Amino acid sequence: MTQKKLRKLSRFLPGTLALTVAAGLPATAMAAGFQLTEQSISGLGRAFAGGAAFAEDASTVFYNPAGLVELDREIVIGGSLIALGADLDRTVAVDASGAPLTGGEGGDVGKLGGVPILYYAQRLNEDWVFGMGVNAPFGLATDYDPDWIGRYQGVYSQVSTLNLNPSLGWKIDDNWSLGFGLNMMHFRVKLTNMVDYGAVCFGNVNPVTCSAIGLTPQSHDGYAEIEGDSWGYGFNIGALWKNDSTRVGFHYRSRVSQDLEGDSRFENAPALFTAQNVFVNTGIEAEFETPETISLSMVHDINEDWTLSADITRTGWDTFEEIRVQYDSNQPDTVQPENWEDVMRYSIGVDWRYSEAFTFRSGLALDQTPVPDEFRTVRLPDDDRTWLSFGATWYVSEAMEMDFGYAHLFIDDNIPFAETGSQGDTIAGTYKASADIFGAELRYRF
Repeated sequence: MTQKKLRKLSRFLPGTLALTVAAGLPATAMAAGFQLTEQSISGLGRAFAGGAAFAEDASTVFYNPAGLVELDREIVIGGSLIALGADLDRTVAVDASGAPLTGGEGGDVGKLGGVPILYYAQRLNEDWVFGMGVNAPFGLATDYDPDWIGRYQGVYSQVSTLNLNPSLGWKIDDNWSLGFGLNMMHFRVKLTNMVDYGAVCFGNVNPVTCSAIGLTPQSHDGYAEIEGDSWGYGFNIGALWKNDSTRVGFHYRSRVSQDLEGDSRFENAPALFTAQNVFVNTGIEAEFETPETISLSMVHDINEDWTLSADITRTGWDTFEEIRVQYDSNQPDTVQPENWEDVMRYSIGVDWRYSEAFTFRSGLALDQTPVPDEFRTVRLPDDDRTWLSFGATWYVSEAMEMDFGYAHLFIDDNIPFAETGSQGDTIAGTYKASADIFGAELRYRF
């Protein structure tokens, strides 16, 4: 196989091998792209309105470390369960030769995902408070049937993160405070799909030769898997202003660059390709950068019983133009265009102090998708979503509180989808999706 044909081959490599870490229907990712906002259960109950201004518990480490000055010593532990329902209704499904693709529509690709949280705050002196957060700011998990019509574009997708966020809050005076945090993030990706080696052969050799050796579209399927991980580092800073009835918070969370290293694995690859040292098990490298976020929040106490809150958050996905994977073998770089866009998230909420034992809350949010229509994929047929949230706090004792939250996410029932995969197969139709989030956490002051 000539070098010219090797370069051409890169167009037909499995979609998985582009390491599109954002390319997955978000079974756990419930904000812009595959970002996770579920870092506080009290916040979940009001759709995270006022997140950078509330400073009601140690989760302020994530939303605005300047709010740590409102705390003394406490621990918060809990998590969310996210149940996503998503289905494809196909209108077109053909392989590289134009023949109908075999298989079903993938089943219910939505899965049950979990988002754990752990926070700690410790007052150092009158002006300084230390905080620590352990959470997962990004994640996804989806699993199609392995023989579905879109198997050449994606089967299994998983992105998982672990973020360590030590922070400091500094009280400047009675009205102002500042906060700073470091972020040490472990990023792991695993993606799989099937490979139509017949279609790859048709596109790189010629149909007559390929047919003669039994390599025709859908006649010789194989398996491809890519897995990689890395550690990356960033920071977050915030400011908080308050008076007797109002708090205003500003928060910035930086990008985190990830230099992933790992392995690719192939099964059932024909000797025609492996003899050229392509479609062979090998090491890989890829780069990715998580987006920056900027939040402005407001909280206002109307009276002793009622509090209003609001938030505007911008997520900077515009730098996510492509993913490029490099291989240790002769395999050409795989390039997956993304061209994501900056997005906004708007939320409003209300808290009602029903009694000394209970507070109830509710919230509404509009969360935009960063994925342009023309770049929607089987891994991320994403769309705008509207949040409707409810929650409650139970004040068990002076030292202990329990928070509960629930949100339903309304997503379009007719998300348009049309994609031609890297192996020449074309799928078109509509997705419908919705999600429910349940959360609980324990706050203990000591």
